[in-house]
Amino acid sequence: MEKEALNWLGELAIIHAGGKETDGKYCMIELYATKDGSPPWHVHHREDEGFYVIEGELTISVGDKTYKAKAGDYLIAPKDIPHTYTVDSPGFARILIICTPAGFEDCVRSMSTPVSSLVPPDPGSGEIDYEKIISVAAAYEVEFVEGPTE
Repeated sequence: MEKEALNWLGELAIIHAGGKETDGKYCMIELYATKDGSPPWHVHHREDEGFYVIEGELTISVGDKTYKAKAGDYLIAPKDIPHTYTVDSPGFARILIICTPAGFEDCVRSMSTPVSSLVPPDPGSGEIDYEKIISVAAAYEVEFVEGPTE
């Protein structure tokens, strides 16, 4: 499969494998995540979402637990459990997102625009249509929720 590079909500996402290549078993997306791109608390109702940190450092919250993750660490956010992350390192963190089963790559495509360069975009360089994002996410059974209260 040829690399599919996308501007996903202002961040570079590269789809390395999807349902077509894995017989629907998983998708694998490389993400250059930035401090500006931290997702709101959300829940995947179709798939488990795994995070393998290639480069940089993150704080990943899954349910009521919070983890500091660095290069070489892997964490999983099981389906139906609220989760989010923030980038702690300067610049960006490079993450491999692995979702099982496949399908989330189509959600990412629907929220993105194709790019020809594998250079991450400048943070905050694009407008985000939040109503569209909420609608697309709902179509793929991803729901934005409030995080746990302390």
